[in-house]
Amino acid sequence: MADDETDLRGIVAELKSYPGLTRKRYAGIFRDLVGEFFGEDAGFHSLQDCEVVLTSDGVWHRVLEADLYWGGFVSILVNAHDVYAMGARPLMAVNVISARSAEELEEMKRGMEDALRLFRVRMVKGHVHPDSPTNSIDVAMVGIASRGRVIRSSTAKPGDRIIIAVDTDGRPHEKLAHNFDSTNKDPNQLISQFESMVELAERGILSAGKDLSNAGIAGTVAMLLETSGAGGWIDVNRVPRPKGVGLVQWLKTYPACGFAVTTRSEEEVLNVFRERGLEAEVVGEVDGSKRMRLRMGEVEETFFDFSRESVFGLR
Repeated sequence: MADDETDLRGIVAELKSYPGLTRKRYAGIFRDLVGEFFGEDAGFHSLQDCEVVLTSDGVWHRVLEADLYWGGFVSILVNAHDVYAMGARPLMAVNVISARSAEELEEMKRGMEDALRLFRVRMVKGHVHPDSPTNSIDVAMVGIASRGRVIRSSTAKPGDRIIIAVDTDGRPHEKLAHNFDSTNKDPNQLISQFESMVELAERGILSAGKDLSNAGIAGTVAMLLETSGAGGWIDVNRVPRPKGVGLVQWLKTYPACGFAVTTRSEEEVLNVFRERGLEAEVVGEVDGSKRMRLRMGEVEETFFDFSRESVFGLR
């Protein structure tokens, strides 16, 4: 980890070598298969007066090696996060699980059960590979949004403000420093925080949005900007951060509830997030430079130059 958290060049180097971000370079292999939904948190299909939103995710093996219960829990959390990021409400899920033993399978299941109950999602189908050489969990989830109100990642425009909204009322997982758990609260409060994106979708005041992911906070913004064919900057000191968590650690973190959005209606957007219990700040701006930069006050360093490099491995 960077020894000096005021050394912006060192911070950039640290973030760009983080596996949560570097693993994203393999996503580009599937660009042709995904088509118009490449870079989005989910795909969607119009059906009568709604949009059917569909996503899937797998749990990183490092998470399962550290905590099987948490791995089961986050298999639901990350998918619900993606669905909400699109301005939709999650409804149902399916899963494929591999387990080395019945005891380990039960522990993963226990985490999934708690998360399903918390997020009010129904598991409707699953498949188990018993006696597997490794433990793994993959989940797909479907949700519903109002027709024409889906929030995309690929539609940020120069001049938009970049807002980070995140629940800082929690703590890092004791074995996974870059997993921040803020789910230990009243379920109604938790759902209200996630549904901030549904409200913003219904109001139609976001130009783009994305959930803060394993790529980290800076990495998530980079993905949004690259997918949008844009550039921009964020000031890392403006990013809402919990007390006691270092800057570099936080910029690499996957928070249990957090979003990066772009808008021309920043005050209205900030009010929606804050009224629902998230910390939210304008941290930067989208431009047409095709470069993402990190700033600390007056100091600036290039994070990604999309004209010659790609988060998704497209160059």
